[in-house]
Amino acid sequence: MPGYSLRTLKLGGFVAIVLLCNSCGLLPPQPIGTEDRTVSTQVTPRMRYRLGNIALAEGNLADAAEHFQGLDRLYPALASRIQLKLALSTSTAPDWLDAFPDSPLVPEALAFLALQTDSVARERLLREYPNHPRTLDTLKQLLIREPDNREWMAHLVRHFPNSPGVVQIAGRWSAGGPLSAQDWQAVAETYQPVDPSRAEQAYRQAPQTAENLLAHARILKVLGERTDARRLYERLLERFPRHAVAIEAQLEWADLLPAPATLEVLARMGREYPERTAAVLWGSAQTWANRLNNPERAGEFNQQLVEQFPENLKAPNAAWELASMAARRQDWSAAEHYAEWLIKHHPDDPFAPKAGFWLGKWAERNGNSRVAAGHFRRVLANYPRSYYAWRSAVHLGLAVGDFDSRTLPFEVEWSRPQPVLPYASATVRELFEAGEIREARNQWQAETYRQTLGPLGSLTDAILRARNGEYQRSINQAVRSLVDTPDSQAWEQAYPLFFEASLRRWSDVRGLNPLLVAALIRQESRFEPAIRSRSGAVGLMQVMPATGRWIAAQESGTSDLSKPGDNLRLGTWYLDYTHRKWNGSSLLAIASYNAGPGNVSRWVREIPTSDPETFIERIPFRETRFYVVNVYENYWNYLRLYSPQVAGVLKQL
Repeated sequence: MPGYSLRTLKLGGFVAIVLLCNSCGLLPPQPIGTEDRTVSTQVTPRMRYRLGNIALAEGNLADAAEHFQGLDRLYPALASRIQLKLALSTSTAPDWLDAFPDSPLVPEALAFLALQTDSVARERLLREYPNHPRTLDTLKQLLIREPDNREWMAHLVRHFPNSPGVVQIAGRWSAGGPLSAQDWQAVAETYQPVDPSRAEQAYRQAPQTAENLLAHARILKVLGERTDARRLYERLLERFPRHAVAIEAQLEWADLLPAPATLEVLARMGREYPERTAAVLWGSAQTWANRLNNPERAGEFNQQLVEQFPENLKAPNAAWELASMAARRQDWSAAEHYAEWLIKHHPDDPFAPKAGFWLGKWAERNGNSRVAAGHFRRVLANYPRSYYAWRSAVHLGLAVGDFDSRTLPFEVEWSRPQPVLPYASATVRELFEAGEIREARNQWQAETYRQTLGPLGSLTDAILRARNGEYQRSINQAVRSLVDTPDSQAWEQAYPLFFEASLRRWSDVRGLNPLLVAALIRQESRFEPAIRSRSGAVGLMQVMPATGRWIAAQESGTSDLSKPGDNLRLGTWYLDYTHRKWNGSSLLAIASYNAGPGNVSRWVREIPTSDPETFIERIPFRETRFYVVNVYENYWNYLRLYSPQVAGVLKQL
């Protein structure tokens, strides 16, 4: 076994005991207190495992083998991984594969061998585990060595279209030589979520199947190419009139016709496809409301939808349209009827908390404060994480802040307990607690490959992803676990405070509320540092490159928007600017951050701002309307989680 020695280092007021492996280098220093202490010179199994990993990663196989030899008996929690790593260190991996053919670590062994130029192992990895996370990692590393290998690029595009970096690989693959029509379909599907323009170009060369024609037409609609989209829908309907997607395509095609023709097509579809009557009614209502500006006629179709198809997924939308239309004409009885109907029949629909809040607001306007308070309390109890719960709390007079939230009126509990994995094997837990985060992630992926995760599994996955730097996917996984698990960690993973030091620093420099900044970041990027939008905005706060250069020039600083520190510096400058533009109004500042100050200037001239909640409902841009609501919903949840004062108020309630 390699020799070790201990060294004592003075680090400010701390004394650090440092373990030096004579053949492997220095372990990270471990602060142990403010005074010298007696420290055991015994090398723990954790230390040996870490030193073996370091040696294996550096290619020092002999040293790695010495560390791993016999360690499985001393460290049973990691016995299977130690046996594998010993086999990799001693070039006996083929024997290990024969001995453990069903081990979840087989892909890890094959990946290691593939990177050692073992072509047999590589082919087996690609063949037997085409979409395994270790296959993804291996191919990315192999492409660094052979960047023009088209076989590996093709595999990544076909099997990992949504993985970070594969969009760029799809571009290289399609530009590097001729592709088949099926290959172009894979390229199109890779581009579709992030770059519709390039997806549209790829679909032109993909097979002309009904599914591809529908996807292509939808992308053209997104791009605003309505005439070309209409032609594609017509081609689909002509070639595949009886295909399963034809009815959906016909509904979408009808929306591109002149309004009278749309209504004619919908009426005919109602006769020919009675099973789609609900969709026809909804489409007709939308046509009358949005294109013919006839809300009364739209209401007739919405009423039919609610009465005839109460369980349809569009019924809550129709009920809300009826409720809000009745409120506009001050028919409070009808408004209350449809709002209550919505909550009763679709309590889990996103419109339910909205209906509950406006029931309270309408009662409040009509002077019935007792009934209003009952509605507000119901929203708080049944939909505690929603924007409407926050607004209900405000109307109940609770001290939970309000729209003008440039500065934070509450203390923030920044320090949080280290997360604990709620659902994981002893091996994953031990690796996580030992600080071997990548290894813990790899082990978790190996054990859960091809499994469907339950709520606690999703939460475990979220924690591991966060510690591994996969911030967007971590948040998305945590949100999935919120519905079915009471674990408080799920909330903190769903509403995290990543990059805390820079977030606090630049919020303080700009005089901004750090939780409001965090709420905006969560909406803009899910805290993913290098994410890029379709419009070209970059990073945590989704700053446009030209805007970043303009701000940086004024501050004489850098503008690398992919770096969290730079992005926060520039993004908080712009959020401060929009606050100054609107005399400190956070509501208008947030709307301006999304839609631009020019649009907001026009809206405040046309829409009264005396009632902020009504102003939000009347914002003409649907995207901005939802954006403002979502940012404030995020802010509300950050307050609930990180402000002891707000948490205390809600606990008393």
